[in-house]
Order: sequence, then structure tokens, then C-alpha cells
Amino acid sequence: FKKSLSDWSIQKKLIYSNVFGIAFAFVPVVVIMVTYEYFALRESVLEEIRVQAEITGESSAAAMAFRDTEAAHDTLSALRGAHDMREAHLILSDGTILESYYGDGKGMKFRKPTKKFQASKERKERLGLSSVTIEKPIFLRSEHVGSLILVSSLNSLYTRLEWFALIIMSATLFGFMLARMVAKRISKMITEPLMELIEATQKVTEENDYSTPISVESKDEVGNLSRAFGEMMTQIHNRDLTMQQLAYYDRVSGIPNRHFFEERIVQAISNAQRYGTSCYLLMIDLDDFKIVNDTIGHHVGDLLLRHVSESLTNTMRQNDSIFRIGGDEFAIIIESISDHESVAHIAQKIIKAVSTPVVLEGHEVKVGASIGISCFPKYSSDVQTLMSTADSAMYAAKGKGKNNYQTYNMLMQ
Repeated sequence: FKKSLSDWSIQKKLIYSNVFGIAFAFVPVVVIMVTYEYFALRESVLEEIRVQAEITGESSAAAMAFRDTEAAHDTLSALRGAHDMREAHLILSDGTILESYYGDGKGMKFRKPTKKFQASKERKERLGLSSVTIEKPIFLRSEHVGSLILVSSLNSLYTRLEWFALIIMSATLFGFMLARMVAKRISKMITEPLMELIEATQKVTEENDYSTPISVESKDEVGNLSRAFGEMMTQIHNRDLTMQQLAYYDRVSGIPNRHFFEERIVQAISNAQRYGTSCYLLMIDLDDFKIVNDTIGHHVGDLLLRHVSESLTNTMRQNDSIFRIGGDEFAIIIESISDHESVAHIAQKIIKAVSTPVVLEGHEVKVGASIGISCFPKYSSDVQTLMSTADSAMYAAKGKGKNNYQTYNMLMQ
């Protein structure tokens, strides 16, 4: 072989050297890309199921607390669009099955399962080769009311991975065929973008950085592959941002949701402890919101929630944090404020902004706001106490005629 190689023409040597060079460059790229895509797709699928579990769990808490089979049925019906969802069960805290859903990718059925389940207070995830099972405990006002069990197949993951591998292998084979037809200069043009791809792939693998620019000026197949890879990284990055948006932001109002609130309140108390300052929590419940939903419709109710969110955002300071934590419940975290009078003034501004009538879909709509105020460390020593004292003050405000505010110290007097 060595003697035969020495007899080859320079053109043939260049062609085969490029083929072997590209082969050694492509193999690690393909392996890394397929491996990374597998883990990225798996994490994406898992995150989608986790988000479904969080949304379904929150939606079913009240139904489980009141053992409302019809509401539980409606909640699980929302999983109809999740084609990979195979099973969903709502298990009460005593082990009773409230509702069960079975899907086959084409339709959905509700029937009692043949196996028994236990409602656990711990979150569990079991990942198999063909399916993933998530068990999420459900709490309503810190009381364990049951568990949600979701079983989803991984068919979409493997389908997308197969297509990805097929595209990469096809592009690789095409590159080999092209390399046999080019000379030294074209070989160099192929090598440079490939090295850029390898560098970008390694950066994604090591640093999880999707922002690496891929600037290939050539318009040949390798240039197309490079641009496709760059577009793929952009799509993965955008997908991660979308998943984060789904996990931390309310889809109706567009403001941060309860998950974001639970993380932010811990951070706010930590800052107050570190710097020796105060942290105020305002729990807001809309008065007569149910009347709007029942008489005008949920569509107008959603528009009203969006309007209230915008009113709160415009009323509060830029560094205050606003959250929608329930159906018609909002929470506001106020830091870096010195006295209660300022917080009381803010509460009055909120009541005025929320209670101002607004015309939505041709209907004049008016709601009120019952606000409960608590302060760390004045009235509470931890997150749970801060939330419970603010909640108690809010219910006291609602009980005293609605559309007013109460601070926790008023309840202590």
C-alpha cells in the first residue's frame, strides 16, 4: 500500500488526503453532535413534562381538595394536546384515585386503572428507555391533598433524534463525495469551516454556550452545513428561553408566576438579612372577579387579569417585584423602603388603580382589591411566616368590606 501510494499522482493524493482529513474531522463532530442532541432533546422533553406536571398540579389542587371529579376530569382533559402522554392520575392523599387519563397519541380515555397508587409527599422522577414517570405532590395552602402521576413516552425524542442523525449522516456522506472531487484549494475551504464547527461544538458541550457565531462566507454545501448548525444552535437557545418563559411566567398576564415568586421571596429575605433591611410582602386578592368570569365570560376575565397586571406594573416602582400567584391572586415584594406609611400609600395607590372601571370587549368592568401586608423581620422570621401573615391580613381586609388593606400588626391589636 505504501508503494502504491507513492505512485499516485499529486492530485489523487490531495483528493484522498482531503477525504481522510475530513473523515477524521467529521467523525468526532457527528458523535459529539448526536450525543449532545440526545441529551439536549431528552432534557427538553423532560422539561416539557415537568412544566405540564406543574401546570396540571396547580390546576388540580382545588379539585383534589374538594374531591371534585368533574373539575379533575376537565383538568386532565387539557393534556389532550400532549401526544406522548400515556397516563395521568390524580391520587388523593388517602390513596383514592380521583381521576385517571389514558392516551395513545390519537385520543384519550378516562377509566379507572387496574393498579394501585400511593400519594407521596415527595417529588419523584423515573426515566426509562421508552418512558418517563413523574410523581408530583400537590399542596393547597401547605396541606398535602394528593399527588399527580404523569407517564409519558419518549417516542418524539427518538423520532427527532433519528431525523437529526439521518441529516447529519447524509451531510457527512455528501461531504465525503464532494471531497473526492476537489483539489487542494477546495480542500482548505472545506477544512476551515469544519474546524469552526468543531470549535463551536466543543464550546457548546463544555460551556453550554449557544451564542458562538458561525460566519462562513462560502455558499457551497459545507457553508450550508455550517449555517444550518448555527441555526440549530439558535433554535436550541430559543427553545431553552421558551421553556424558561413557560416555567417562570404566567401565560395570561405575562408577569412572573408563583414559581418565580417562591424563588424571589427567598432571595428578598436573604437580602434583608444580609443588609439589615426590611422586606414587605403584599398579598392581593381581586374582589368580585368571579362575578366577571361568570357573567361576562372567561375571555373578558383574562383581559381583566392582563389589565390589572399592567396597572400594577405602572403603579409600582421599577425595582418592586409583581407576581400572579393564583387565579385572581397577586403578590408584590417591596424592598429598600423605610417605613410603613410608604407601604400604606402604595397599597392605597394599588386599590385606586385596580378599582378604576375599565371597558373590555364593550363591557364596563369593575373589581376591587383586598390587600394584606406583612413585613420581614418585624412580623415574621422566615418565608413561610411572612406569607402566612400577609395572607391572614389579606383575608382580614376582605372580611372588613373588601377593597381595602390591612397590615398584620392591625390583627395583633
